[in-house]
Amino acid sequence: MNRRENDDDTLQQLQQSYQDKKTLRQKKRRKEKKRRTLLLSLLLLLVMVSVGFGAFRLVNKKISEPNNAETNLSGEDVEVIIPMGATTKDIAVILKEKGLIKSTFSFRMESKMNKFDGTYRQGTYLVKPGMTHQEMMELFQKGGVQDERLRLVVPEGFTTADIAARLEEKGICTAQEFIEEANNGEFDFDFVKDLPDREYRLEGYLFPYTYFLSETTTAHDLIVRMLGRFEEVYQNAATDSEETQKYTMDEIVTMASIIESEIRVEDERKIASGVIRNRLEAGMPLQMDATVLYAMGITKEDVLEKDLQIDSPYNTYKNKGLPIGPISNPGAKSLEAALHPDENAYLYYVLEAKGQSNHVYTETYEEFLKAKEKYKASK
Repeated sequence: MNRRENDDDTLQQLQQSYQDKKTLRQKKRRKEKKRRTLLLSLLLLLVMVSVGFGAFRLVNKKISEPNNAETNLSGEDVEVIIPMGATTKDIAVILKEKGLIKSTFSFRMESKMNKFDGTYRQGTYLVKPGMTHQEMMELFQKGGVQDERLRLVVPEGFTTADIAARLEEKGICTAQEFIEEANNGEFDFDFVKDLPDREYRLEGYLFPYTYFLSETTTAHDLIVRMLGRFEEVYQNAATDSEETQKYTMDEIVTMASIIESEIRVEDERKIASGVIRNRLEAGMPLQMDATVLYAMGITKEDVLEKDLQIDSPYNTYKNKGLPIGPISNPGAKSLEAALHPDENAYLYYVLEAKGQSNHVYTETYEEFLKAKEKYKASK
């Protein structure tokens, strides 16, 4: 009996040993299978990362290449203003709007990867068409244009002669060089080709703005930028304007130049634009003092009776309709007013008081005379 029990114990031990070895082999196989699966997954992940990184590098290289398709083809430097506190994202948006980069995301990623973030300095920069992301990032670390001689401020209402004089003062070119180029230069803008002959051919189209020039900027280069800026602003303002169906561009710019020269209060510009339309439609002479002063080549507060007798196609007291051309270079607000006049019944206006800029607008001549007397009586 004891022997049989011993045999049974031995058999159980053998069975248990076999079972343990079988379990161990199964565990080893499962472990090996997991190891192979893990290695395969890691290899696949490595391949995917390599392919993804290669694709990113390829796309990034393509995107960060010079944006020749969208930059200006004239070779003119592009003015980029980076304001104080601008982030990389802000700068990327500015560059995109200027047509200097194709992707804001790519620029931001490259800036971060190359540790340019936080190093950009505010200022105005002249960016050459065709610069890569890297070149622009390095440029923006240096700070903007510092030489005030290369900073040209053209206020709204400046005439061609005013601009020419300022350029001569800054030593950019002589006044005569600028005027001759403006009158005789060739410029690839359709609206220039339609302009009639007059003393200052481009009067009204030399858009007032702050321009940053380079040492090599010529009168021609500057005028191209002024005309390009004008075209952009005018086209934006002309959206949904019915006036473009009634008047030529030159007539609209002439009205805008009168508004610019006559009106100082911004909220009055569209009202005054309505007055100009009303008088033109009524067949009345415009009788705008600013046109007389332009004809005289001077500026002063009061126009005298004898001044009104000057013989000039710009004198709207002696000639009905618009003068033969603009009398100044109007800004965006005056162009907007000329293209979108206020609907009103006013035919007259006069300054409310001496030394003030706001006007009194009237529908009748009698009301106008009363307002004029109050103006004369003011101190």
